[in-house]
Amino acid sequence: MKNLIINTFSIKRTLVLVFFLLLIGGCEKDDAANSEEDKVLTCGESLEMPYQCISAAGKSTVTTTKIPELIGCWDSKDFDFCVQYNSDGKGLITYKPSGLSPGSTQRIKWGAMVKSNGDLLLSNVGTIYIAHESLEGSIDPQIALLSFKQSTKQWYGFDLKSVGKCATVSGGGGGSTGGKGNIIFWTKTDLGCGSITVTINNQSGVINKYFNASPACGTSGAANFSLPAGNYTFTASCSKYKWESTPITITEGQCFKMELQ
Repeated sequence: MKNLIINTFSIKRTLVLVFFLLLIGGCEKDDAANSEEDKVLTCGESLEMPYQCISAAGKSTVTTTKIPELIGCWDSKDFDFCVQYNSDGKGLITYKPSGLSPGSTQRIKWGAMVKSNGDLLLSNVGTIYIAHESLEGSIDPQIALLSFKQSTKQWYGFDLKSVGKCATVSGGGGGSTGGKGNIIFWTKTDLGCGSITVTINNQSGVINKYFNASPACGTSGAANFSLPAGNYTFTASCSKYKWESTPITITEGQCFKMELQ
């Protein structure tokens, strides 16, 4: 009887020990899982691909390049540019020849914006935000941040369509065109004041046509200028309104578009 009691106690002690070890193992797994879930992604720390920091719209943001629907080339006919997205988070923007511009290329980094936990940042309509950072010079602010819907492979605000490859232009390496850049001033309505005169760097141009979307540099009816790269101020006026001295930056080989409102 005594031996039976001892054996029963030993069996119970063994079962308790096994249960305790299993409990520890389970906790360790849960802790590891929680640690992974609690990981916070921030710029300023070393990020592993597919994550990388992109400086866009005046701030740095964590992005992911794990967007297979995006890889390839996307062309815009209305806005005269084409973007090539590579899976390594690099890419190339090709600005097509237009008006005063002979065309150029610009190397970029890209990524889809994510939350601190790595989840994609979504808009109210389910689009993701594609951020672009120039690796040479500054990027056109109109395309620094674009909106893309993965399920339909559609862009919002631009007529970008998937193509086999972007066209080749003579300009490259940042789009050097003799140190000059282009700027176009345009408006959607006449604002009830007729033609608008724009003055920049002691040169004047006139807006006498109106556009539903931003036109390409050199488009007739808008005020176009070709100036050495640098910082400038412009003024504009019509019969009812005046636009006071406003600073802008012109980048070599690029087309800057300014809508007057």
